[in-house]
Amino acid sequence: MSKAQEKSSLETIRIEFQEIKNEADIQKILAFEYDRAKETEMKMIKAYQAAGTCMMANYVFSPISKLKYFNDGKKTLEQLISEGKEVENVYLRLLIQLNVPSMLNYQKDIESDMAYLERHLATAPIELSYKNTMIKNLLSITKNKDLKDALLQINVEEES
Repeated sequence: MSKAQEKSSLETIRIEFQEIKNEADIQKILAFEYDRAKETEMKMIKAYQAAGTCMMANYVFSPISKLKYFNDGKKTLEQLISEGKEVENVYLRLLIQLNVPSMLNYQKDIESDMAYLERHLATAPIELSYKNTMIKNLLSITKNKDLKDALLQINVEEES
């Protein structure tokens, strides 16, 4: 494989995250080796792993284990966002917030995360195809009409 064809660690984990279908897929993300990753990619890879940790709550039986996975992933993701807010870690938090039951009380950042994506997604240094995947994923899980409308208004087309 030539250097141009080689996928970065971040591109690899993005693909694997989009292909999650079961616990084994999440375990693969959690065990992802990013020692060859660029330093700039490491925090984003950790954000994907934090989201994966939250998702593990779907695959354990014990309510205590469910809550532990969710809280551990949420804590890590919140810490990463506080250290450096980026389009992708905000997207991951929004994805989780839209997916979790309201009893977990993890919806407080939905509006601010949406506003952040509306302002920054178009100019983020992310491939256009992945930006579209992000919007499609959020559209597929939100039940809120205003959020759907806002997502549909985001123009991610790169200027030529």
